[in-house]
Amino acid sequence: MIFDWWDLISMGLDLTELLIFILLVIVISLVLYTIFLKIALGLTKAKHTDFGEVFVTALICALVGWIPCIGCILSWVVINSRHDTGFLMAIVVWLIAIIIGLVITFFIVIAILGLFGLVVTLPWP
Repeated sequence: MIFDWWDLISMGLDLTELLIFILLVIVISLVLYTIFLKIALGLTKAKHTDFGEVFVTALICALVGWIPCIGCILSWVVINSRHDTGFLMAIVVWLIAIIIGLVITFFIVIAILGLFGLVVTLPWP
């Protein structure tokens, strides 16, 4: 089933509540991306890893990441220029941040499924 924003309105949310919900999701996503990017920058010994500087980087990467075809490349350029990494190291930082987010999401989903009593069998012994 595809999620539809209009379903939230039909559930009784008015437009103001919907906008607050969307804004909250965006802010939480940016903060999480900032944390993952900060961890990745710390692992690669990059410069300028204060939370505020990394938040600005995450915000810029989120804005340019929506541009088709060149969004990833622009994100790498932003990471490279703001944190004095090489271009290849910026790609590594970006990939590490994404992998960290995917791994944490995987374990959160497994934990939530376990809370509801759904049996989860992992593919390894």
